[in-house]
Amino acid sequence: MFLARVAVVVLVFVSAGRGPHPAARDREIKSAYRKLSVKYHPDKQTGGKKEKEEAQMRFQEVTEAYEILSDKERRVLYDHGGIGMARKGLEGQQQGGSPFDMFFGGGQQRDTGRGKNMEIEMPVTLEDMYNGNEKAATIKRRTVCRNCKNKGHLERCRACGPCPKEKKMVHRRAGPGMVVQQEVMVESKERCKREEKTLTATIEKGMPDGEEIVFKYESEQKPGQIPGDVVLKLKSVGHPTFKRSRDTLAIKMTIPLRAALLGFETSFKHLDGHTVHVKRTGVTKPGQTIRIKGEGMPKHNTPSEYGDLTITFTVDFPTQIGADLREGLSSLLPSFTAADLKLSS
Repeated sequence: MFLARVAVVVLVFVSAGRGPHPAARDREIKSAYRKLSVKYHPDKQTGGKKEKEEAQMRFQEVTEAYEILSDKERRVLYDHGGIGMARKGLEGQQQGGSPFDMFFGGGQQRDTGRGKNMEIEMPVTLEDMYNGNEKAATIKRRTVCRNCKNKGHLERCRACGPCPKEKKMVHRRAGPGMVVQQEVMVESKERCKREEKTLTATIEKGMPDGEEIVFKYESEQKPGQIPGDVVLKLKSVGHPTFKRSRDTLAIKMTIPLRAALLGFETSFKHLDGHTVHVKRTGVTKPGQTIRIKGEGMPKHNTPSEYGDLTITFTVDFPTQIGADLREGLSSLLPSFTAADLKLSS
C-alpha cells in the first residue's frame, strides 16, 4: 500500500532506494514532509490529467502520513501496528477519547498495555529555577528496530539483536473435549537494540523542587507494547547564599556592632544579576528578620509575580574591648540594675 510506504519514507526522506532510518526526529519528519508535499503538490504538476490525479492522491497520502507521524500518540500506534492501527486511533480521537482507547480500553484500563515509566532525577541550580533554562538528559533505552523483522541481513538491521519474549495466548487441550486458553512467553520475531537518546527539558521560571517533566512514550520499547514515559524529576542543589521555601527566598547577613546600633546601607547581587539594595536606620537586633517584597522566586505559571526575600541578621560582637572603649561605653550606655536582668523560657 502506497500510504504505508509513504509513512516509512517520511520517517527520513528516501531517495534512490535508500532505506528508512527508524529513529527519525521531528525536524527530519517535517523536512521530509515538506520535500514530498512540494513534489506531489497539485499546483506543481505539469503532466496530463492522469498524472495530476495521481499526484493529488499521493499528496493526500503524504499529508495523512505526516499527520500520523507528527502526532505523538498516533505515531506510537503506527510503530505498534502500522497505518491501519494509526487510522483506527484517529477514530478514537474523533470520538473524544484517546487513540489508545480502541486497543487498550478507556480510562485506567489503557495503562495495562503500556510499559514501565523511566524515572530520572535531574539536578538543577537555584539560578535555573529562578531564571528558567533548558537542560539535556541522555538516557539509554531499548528500541525496536522498525522494519527489521526477519531482515537481519540488511545493513541498517545488523546492529539489532533479539527482543524480549512476547506474551501470546495459545489453546491447550486440558482433557477429552476440553480446550483452555493459556498465556505463554514466546520468542519475538522482532529485533531490538540499545540506544542513547538526549531529551531536552525546559525548566520554567519558578518551577518547584520535585516538579516532574514528562516525555510521553520515550521509555524502553518492546514489541506489542505501548512504551512508558520518561519522567525527569527536578532536584534542586544547594546554593551558598540563597535558601528557598516555595516562593520565598531567604538569606543571612552578618553586620558589625556599629552597623547594628547606628544603621547601614549595602547591596548584593540577586540570582539573575540585578542589584538588591538594603538600608537600615536605627537599631538592628541580633536575629531580627526583615522582608523585602517582590524579591523572592518568580511564581510558577505567573512568572511576572514574585514572592518575598527575607534577610535575617547576625550581629558580630567584638570578642574583647580595651579599657578606653569600656570607659567610653560605660559613660554612653544607660546604667542597669539586677532587676533589668530577666530570665525567660
